[in-house]
Amino acid sequence: MGADLFDLRVFPCFASQTVDFAGIIVTSNMREDPTNRRSRFAGLIAKWLASGTVTIDSAAQQLTADIKDGEFSGQIKVPSLASFTLVVQHNDQKLYQETFNFPEKADYLVVSDIDDTILVTEVTHRLKMVYNSLFKRTSKRQPVSGTPKFYQDLSKGMGAQGIPHFIYLSSSPAFLSRSLKAFIRQNEFPQGSLVLKKTLTNSGSEKHKTGWLEQIALKYPDKPLLLIGDSGEQDPVIYQSFVENNAAKGLIKGVIIHEVTNRPDKIQALEQIREQLQKQKIPFIYWNCINGLKDSLKQSQLLQ
Repeated sequence: MGADLFDLRVFPCFASQTVDFAGIIVTSNMREDPTNRRSRFAGLIAKWLASGTVTIDSAAQQLTADIKDGEFSGQIKVPSLASFTLVVQHNDQKLYQETFNFPEKADYLVVSDIDDTILVTEVTHRLKMVYNSLFKRTSKRQPVSGTPKFYQDLSKGMGAQGIPHFIYLSSSPAFLSRSLKAFIRQNEFPQGSLVLKKTLTNSGSEKHKTGWLEQIALKYPDKPLLLIGDSGEQDPVIYQSFVENNAAKGLIKGVIIHEVTNRPDKIQALEQIREQLQKQKIPFIYWNCINGLKDSLKQSQLLQ
């Protein structure tokens, strides 16, 4: 029985020319395209590799990490944050290789959801969501209209706000990691740190996202945050709660929500959240067409 690397999560450490990494590894005999339909279904029933070691090579350093219940982690030096490659091996077999291009220095962080924020998933229609996530080819998945260009503009310092590092924070399970990375790459979204749940059931969306927002704030205590999500599930409430409970409110640049329901009750709830965050001088924008978003950004002076 061989092994398969479901997910490799990588965070840059801007001050030390290193990256933190964490992986999820399972037992597997599959040797085919990891983004295709069969591999995605296999991910639903895969078993964690209970123990052992993996070797991680960055060209600047090679080290070994222990596996425990399908997970391993560590920190490794890289030649340059702007361009480096990580290779993961298990039992002398190369499981995974990925090249990363991060900013050498980030002025702020963009924390973005994926489903219905940048990727059309239709989470408010469960059957469509399952079909899109499990059955539809990655090459056929559609980005939310206008978002690739918007994110590219952000990555280039849109509005003289500086250069961001992107963190894609999603409640999708780890076995979809390679499909989501392929979607991000194919649609030319900026590369970033992808954070997913280990399984579909190990924690709810709110607990997962709230926990990671807190970890991100601790990991990058001096970096302002721009939070981007959608109204299909819990993003507005999660972001509002995080802002209100964050001691460093001055580091929250703003909240941007893609309104996908067109329901009066949802829109009313968004208006109420906007009123509450405005009292704390936190810009809150919700949108359903990209041109409307751009107009709202100018009016709010969030990204001048």
